Amino acid sequence: MRAFWLLIFISCLCGETVLAEEYFVRFKTPECFRIFMSTGMGKLNFIREMFGSKVKKTFCFGSFRGITIDVPEEVMEKMKRNPLVAEMVPNIKFDAFGDNDYDEEYGDPHDGDGDIENDDDDDYDADDDLYDRTEIQNNAPRHLARLSRRSQLPFDFDDEKYYESFNYYYDKFHQGQGVNVYIIDTGIHPNSDEFDERLHFGQDFTGEGVGDSNGHGTHVAGIVASKRFGVAKKANIIDVKALNSKGQGNLTTVISSIEFAIAHCRENNDNKACVANLSLGSMRNSVINQAVKAAFESGLLMVTAAGNSNMNACWTSPASAPEAIAVGAFDDRTDTIARFSNWGQCVDVFAPGVKVRSLSIRNPNKWASFSGTSMSSPSIAGLCAILINKGVDINDIKEKVIELTTDDILQKRTLIMKPGTPNRIAFNGIKLEDDEFENAIYPIVDMDSFIEALEKYQPNNADFTFGRE
Repeated sequence: MRAFWLLIFISCLCGETVLAEEYFVRFKTPECFRIFMSTGMGKLNFIREMFGSKVKKTFCFGSFRGITIDVPEEVMEKMKRNPLVAEMVPNIKFDAFGDNDYDEEYGDPHDGDGDIENDDDDDYDADDDLYDRTEIQNNAPRHLARLSRRSQLPFDFDDEKYYESFNYYYDKFHQGQGVNVYIIDTGIHPNSDEFDERLHFGQDFTGEGVGDSNGHGTHVAGIVASKRFGVAKKANIIDVKALNSKGQGNLTTVISSIEFAIAHCRENNDNKACVANLSLGSMRNSVINQAVKAAFESGLLMVTAAGNSNMNACWTSPASAPEAIAVGAFDDRTDTIARFSNWGQCVDVFAPGVKVRSLSIRNPNKWASFSGTSMSSPSIAGLCAILINKGVDINDIKEKVIELTTDDILQKRTLIMKPGTPNRIAFNGIKLEDDEFENAIYPIVDMDSFIEALEKYQPNNADFTFGRE
């Protein structure tokens, strides 16, 4: 160990002077971290005084141990060979999954206002009839209506009514009560009355302060738990700001947010499991994947967006982490995988992600329509909050989400050249008969039949005249 630090020192003395760069160091075990901190920090302080290196932040949760440090590249190359170090990587950038397909529209959320039927009695009786235990949100947003159905919703591209003309069915007694959902994102607009007293500010790791100057985090939070647009209408929302107004962060801000969420969950949730939604990502990175693993082992269920690059989600993080629930986007107008959505065996489930309506930061009384896997992930985060509220163990939730899904719905053409992609879409488990829609009034868009008809069409030569007049 002494030889290692001496080698660093000599290389710095003999090498050319270079600017330090910020790196993230992950240690192999908590014991390795302890040894490094007790014996290595003195040497680092010496190097810092002479060459400007600086340990900026330490991380300690579950089995995860790490630091961020500014060091010259030649020092980094030698630190990577330290037997205590698992890996050392640049402090890479993370982006909100929405920038590549940011489809934004605005309207009045009270147009066709979604009234909720049934009373708010919380006295649960297991013998109650299914209908007595079911809440109905009339004229609900499409993403909610689709979540509570096995079959395709009608759609007409030329008629606005098809965006909010259906019902959302959900469990009257289990709406995520008492479950904390951490929105690790761009912040949340604090002035919306859509959360009652359930919205709480957690921590800002961007330096911008409370609020959302981007709109992404507010929209995501609305899909999780707002009264009008939310899946889990009584879950607690905790704002953890990891991305700035441009929708950008890095390993430090994201892992700091995870660390905060773990500690906050333990202190404020009566030892129940919690959920974190990460509608963000980068190329595959084992540091963030290991952080997701440690978070899951600490009781924080991680729900992640699959990504918007139309590529294998196994090439991205944190969607590739086995402990995460990775969510792809499908277009509920045609029941096809969204053209931008990542795919592959690392995707666990698909949820609506095209023109999804939720809260807007521009006007609290307006809705915004965004597209992206960022809009799919929070539907599953809300569903997970409901399952925790029902008593499902955190270790069984991914299996339960998959068990509930509707299989073989995504049209076959949408899976071409996407090996390993599961053909399953999210369902909330409310086993009511699907609403009946008359095709003459509510047309169903069948893209497979439409494409097949075009491919088979052969013009009748008798109908055409060739040559000049």
